[in-house]
Amino acid sequence: MIQGYDGGALLSQLEGLAAPQRRAFSAACAEAVLRHFGSVSVAGEPTGTAQCERAVHLCWDAVERGADEVGASETVELLRAELEGILSEDEEGELEVMEHVIAGAYYALESSRAGDAGQAELVAKNLYEAADYVVMSGPSIDLADSRARREILASDVVQRTLSGIVRIRDLVATRTFHGDGLAVEISEVREFVGQGMGG
Repeated sequence: MIQGYDGGALLSQLEGLAAPQRRAFSAACAEAVLRHFGSVSVAGEPTGTAQCERAVHLCWDAVERGADEVGASETVELLRAELEGILSEDEEGELEVMEHVIAGAYYALESSRAGDAGQAELVAKNLYEAADYVVMSGPSIDLADSRARREILASDVVQRTLSGIVRIRDLVATRTFHGDGLAVEISEVREFVGQGMGG
């Protein structure tokens, strides 16, 4: 049986992790959605790409420093406001999949503050929704067909994304993100994201 996205179960699992692990989970999911969906079907550089790249950098910086002051800095507040502004100005849905990329970056910045599990889950949800959007808007899906939802969920893109979210969660759960091994731990998680999340 094909499994879908279960935000409640993921939230429960994230609540069992320490704040540094949740920060790393958020940063990894934000990087994944930017890297894998930030340039899909849009000519040129999509709106918000530069801001999302800065957000991902700041989120990993929060993991690396292991300190809450990164999430409370003036730079982060200004970037959050920029991302929020881009989202609020998109009344016509012109951002397409970038809506999920930008929202993922926004929630990752929120999570970088205190490693909040709820915000971390929202980053993963936007990663999943970006995959869902890309498949749904593809030429092979007929939304009028009663089987469309099942086809979208069963697609390679959505299933790889769902598996990637689980693998990211497992990777961060087995690392502490502090001490001498911090740089290696960050590198291992980022390498997985960079390799297409197992795809």
